[in-house]
Amino acid sequence: MPRPRKFDEHAVLTAVRDAFWRNGYAATSVQNLCDAAGLGMQSLYGAFGSKHDLFIRILDDYCACQFAGLEAAVTGDPSPWHGVTSAVTFDDGGRMDLPPQGCLMANSAALSAQDEEVRARVRQLYARTHTLFVQQITRAREIGEIDGDVDPETTARALISVMQGIEFLHKSGIGEEELHLAKSAALELIQRSVGR
Repeated sequence: MPRPRKFDEHAVLTAVRDAFWRNGYAATSVQNLCDAAGLGMQSLYGAFGSKHDLFIRILDDYCACQFAGLEAAVTGDPSPWHGVTSAVTFDDGGRMDLPPQGCLMANSAALSAQDEEVRARVRQLYARTHTLFVQQITRAREIGEIDGDVDPETTARALISVMQGIEFLHKSGIGEEELHLAKSAALELIQRSVGR
């Protein structure tokens, strides 16, 4: 019969996530993870498997949490179009704080070139976000918030690209004033393209 764990799993996963997020997957050693978690190597491996298993667990939890926040922010807005554009520009009431280290999933995208499991998660999150945006853009079109000839599929793809660009600019450290100008310019172009 296995012995009960003598640690707070949530606290350990949070500490490990922060280590990966801060240093990146490749630069985070198993010893770094043990130090962050306050566990010995045997305890860490026994509870969570390999470094890669642990990273995938962290990534799955992160993606689930981020998408739930995005979905709640977008669908909770009485205006489907405003909900989408606010999420794209990260002005949706705090769904994401845009931490200096950027989005863990976006940071992990580089790893996806060598890792099929990470690549599958990147594709899955993109697909779920695209579907959510298409749904809301379609609603916005139906109620006359945007032009009736706007293509929801194409517009959703463009908005996801803008969202990732804004996240990248924030991570690059360009400064709040320039980031605000970039977001305003992107939003103005978006609004013009959909007849608003």
